Amino acid sequence: MIEAGRARQTTRRKKPRDQWRILQLDHHPGYLSWDEFVSNQQQLEANGAMPKEGAGGAAKRGPALLSGLLRCGRCGRKLNVGYSGSTGRIPRYLCKGGRVDRGSSSCLSLGGLRVDQAVEAAVLDALQPAGVQASLDALDRLMSEHGTKRQAVELALEKAHYDVQHARRQYDRVDPDYRLVASELERRWNDALQRVVEVEAQLETLKHEHVTLSEAQRQRLLGLGHDLQAVWYHPGAPETLKKRILRTVLHEIIIDRMAEPPGYLLHLHWQGGVHTELRVARHLPGQHRRATAPDVIDLIREFSKVCRDATTAATLNRLGYRTGTGKAWRAHSIASVRHQYRLPNFPKGKDWLTLKQAAARLQVSETVVQRLIRQGTLPASQAVTSAPWVIRRTDLNLGAVQAEVHTVRSMRLRPRHQPAPTNSPLERCDEASEEMSGSLTGRDSPDCV
Repeated sequence: MIEAGRARQTTRRKKPRDQWRILQLDHHPGYLSWDEFVSNQQQLEANGAMPKEGAGGAAKRGPALLSGLLRCGRCGRKLNVGYSGSTGRIPRYLCKGGRVDRGSSSCLSLGGLRVDQAVEAAVLDALQPAGVQASLDALDRLMSEHGTKRQAVELALEKAHYDVQHARRQYDRVDPDYRLVASELERRWNDALQRVVEVEAQLETLKHEHVTLSEAQRQRLLGLGHDLQAVWYHPGAPETLKKRILRTVLHEIIIDRMAEPPGYLLHLHWQGGVHTELRVARHLPGQHRRATAPDVIDLIREFSKVCRDATTAATLNRLGYRTGTGKAWRAHSIASVRHQYRLPNFPKGKDWLTLKQAAARLQVSETVVQRLIRQGTLPASQAVTSAPWVIRRTDLNLGAVQAEVHTVRSMRLRPRHQPAPTNSPLERCDEASEEMSGSLTGRDSPDCV
């Protein structure tokens, strides 16, 4: 190219398809249809490099499920993915917009485990049978509106054809000598023809948008919720399959950091055009994903009042609790948690008692102690169902508790069918022996305890 008498090298730039001046479809037979070609081009653009606007990249191997979907809420750039950890499979998302634009630190840098779990839970919840049924109902309403809109366009096309015929009849009837009138009628005829072309294009577009589902397809979609749960959590499910499922329902995710409460704010942009908000809490300083759960720490604090470390470990395992690494509890792991979180280790059998120890001190059965607890006479606490009862030793001296215990002890020494006599049990047995040896009639012998 020559400009101002000098050669200038230029590069050819491909214009978007909507800016092409000429496009002839089906000009010659092809090995694939035009719709398939357009679909392939869209897939190629989506598989492009991540820096490209709107491209998420191809779904590759790796545990980072949201790679190519996350976009920084501060600078608008796509987030990059890195892996760390001893196995090299712990995903981490990073935005380098701050370094590129300002030479400062990164806009965002966050671990990917919690974010991935929150997003996949939201997607699976949306694909449950109830969610699929709601989508089918929405599709039915959309099809109904689509039919109404198509009917209106067909009526508009019919009117446009009538306008063309009317304009043509007017043009044919005009005297050619009236050039101004003939020119105006010709312009109206051309406008009517242009209107027909536009309405026909609208109707053709609506025909391609028409989608119907058979009954078999509906039932398969309704069963997708259960099938997807099984496929998603299957140990052999490939990461690429999960990523494709996520990209099928999600267009992109805008993420930003929240100060209060500490966490991340995600805006999920679904393929259907709906936007939802999701909040994910983040770890505070000193926390990590292998930390002991807060409820387990509370249980260990409560159990340490009456149980030794081995008993506490056995109780937690029986209740189904696991360590932060997913292993079974041992006595040394209980001691490690108490040391890490500065939990007290109470002397056993001194200030706090178990149900069995309380029954032994009150000299009654465990059933009696359980009845006193159910009645509210004896204060006691149980952290969770099937956990040991924890009883304060000083509560055994309560007046109501002692009165109930005294009544139970008295009932043990009382005959079954006669009121309690004033003499001792030994004297009652002697009197019964004398009565049995006499000639008394009409009385039964008393029971001896």
